[in-house]
Amino acid sequence: MNSELSTIHQRFYDGEVQVANKLPGTIRDSWLRCMDKTIPMSGNIEYRHVKPDTLDQLKYQHESLLRVSNRHIEQLYRAVAGAGWSVLLTDQQCHALQVRRSERLTNSGIKSAFIDGVVLNEEAVGTTAMSCALSSKKFSRVFGAEHFKNQHHSFNCAAVPVFDHSGQVCGSLDITNEHPINDMAVFYMLETCAKNIQKSLILNLQDTFVVEVIPSSGQFGDITNLLLAITPDGKVSGCNEAASNFITDQFRYCETYFDAVFSTDFAIITSNRAAAGEPFYLQLHSGVTLATRVINTPQSGPQIDTGIHLPPINNHSSTHTTGDFGDDQLNQSIKRALRVINRLPVMLHGESGVGKEVTARYLHDASKCSGKFISINCASIPENLIESELFGYQAGAFTGADKKGFKGRIAESDKGTLFLDEIGDMPLTLQSRLLRVLETREVSPLGSAREQKIDFQLICATNVNLEQAIEDGRFRQDLYFRLKGISVFIKPLRDRADKLAIANTILARDCETKQALSDEVAQFINGYTWPGNIRELRNVLLYADAIGEGSSIVHLDEIPEEYHQCQSDLSDPLWQDNAESEQSGRLLAQANKRLITQVVEDCNGNMSKAAKRLGISRATLYRKLAKERDSSVLN
Repeated sequence: MNSELSTIHQRFYDGEVQVANKLPGTIRDSWLRCMDKTIPMSGNIEYRHVKPDTLDQLKYQHESLLRVSNRHIEQLYRAVAGAGWSVLLTDQQCHALQVRRSERLTNSGIKSAFIDGVVLNEEAVGTTAMSCALSSKKFSRVFGAEHFKNQHHSFNCAAVPVFDHSGQVCGSLDITNEHPINDMAVFYMLETCAKNIQKSLILNLQDTFVVEVIPSSGQFGDITNLLLAITPDGKVSGCNEAASNFITDQFRYCETYFDAVFSTDFAIITSNRAAAGEPFYLQLHSGVTLATRVINTPQSGPQIDTGIHLPPINNHSSTHTTGDFGDDQLNQSIKRALRVINRLPVMLHGESGVGKEVTARYLHDASKCSGKFISINCASIPENLIESELFGYQAGAFTGADKKGFKGRIAESDKGTLFLDEIGDMPLTLQSRLLRVLETREVSPLGSAREQKIDFQLICATNVNLEQAIEDGRFRQDLYFRLKGISVFIKPLRDRADKLAIANTILARDCETKQALSDEVAQFINGYTWPGNIRELRNVLLYADAIGEGSSIVHLDEIPEEYHQCQSDLSDPLWQDNAESEQSGRLLAQANKRLITQVVEDCNGNMSKAAKRLGISRATLYRKLAKERDSSVLN
């Protein structure tokens, strides 16, 4: 087969264009496009990289895709890397956004292509599996001499398009091997990964009901099931490919409402029974009946990432009411914040992972504002983009600016809530501009002299000591006092008395199999210090749900191994008999230290990887290690 392909390649190079008809249709079409663009088949490829600031902008533009796909890509990589496959995610223009290279990879050409920011479209590198998948919108395999460029004949690739919540192509997912392994199981996993990414994008939608429909006698949770995202007014705002193909080929491209598809009353979607996840039936206008369940509601949507439990909101009450957050002090703080949120800014204090953004969304939903909730993480936006992101820009304001201009996130929050997360990490140069906006309630886009009036509720969040940041010269004192309206302190998980309630909420909402805790795991959850807070607890339970077999109960051997020694320390009689004593405190500290040390060793000293596994920031990890070193010296 390889020699036949090489012959076809040579004949095409010699001018026999019709020989391309012997190739699969998508590859033939790509070759013809490359020929029309006068792309040479021979010669070395010098891979072009986008500039670092452009890559930062691309990653920010695709932040939602990167965030939800990371877990699925990591799982795919772990499954196929041992067979020599490397994994690559691109945007719709074939810019490499995320790369996982197999440790078995020796081909220098593949190593050069698999780098973040490399441009891999047809104009740059000729025919690739990614370009074929993007143009055909289906699985594409391009092996060896099927590549247009000679230099890629040692590449063996397969790719699938990645669809967003509305069925539009938002990128491609590629696997590449230096050996021509035709493994259908690997290709199936590749397609499954792309479908799971789309499912996560749908589940990540805010203010929607997501329903899962079974078109046959299968089970809930199957990736072939239909997923529909429906707004509270009945408009279908998204669907997966299975739903699109099942109902109509044009379904995702038109304004479609629930009533246009189903004869069942929409009220069944909003019922308490459906919100609890109980199965029910929907009937198509043809009379076909389909088993269905709601897997996401407008209230549960914002809570997916953190696992924090929030009480229901009563939007019809004339007075502000709050439910039980599991902590009396937090209950009172939330109640006070709701009284003043439309008059004073709210500052949320708490460690990373305690649920600050979820709390902010709760305050927004419970308030009387009519606008959007606009969330900006001041630490994640590249410094060279944060000004245009916050304040917007006029068309042509700078090189690379969108021709239509950009409204800006602050302006988008008009009549709604502006949430500035990690406000302590905002660059000083931007703090003065933000201060002026807060004082005048006017914003001027880059390149424009015209001021626009805006009205928004302000919620900020920080995990650093802003007063210390002021002393260090990293934060403006006048901005601090402008933001210091009312403070809400969210306890770290280790100090909360409702750890088991939070764990049970995570099990009920996010886990597929596990629904209860064994006594040993419950004891561990109550006793462990949880440096990564609720985010870390959620990761532990999702790990148990993923690897556990059969039983609906989380057992000790199903949590990650690095936690096992911590549990052994907590089982010591000293801990059980005197849980509040100084001795138990030392045991916890020792367990925490042992876990951190073990995780750093397992990651071969890679601090970024270790911090991610622990569920804390890299800066927090360094501080903890420094503290342990100082403690060792003193002792």
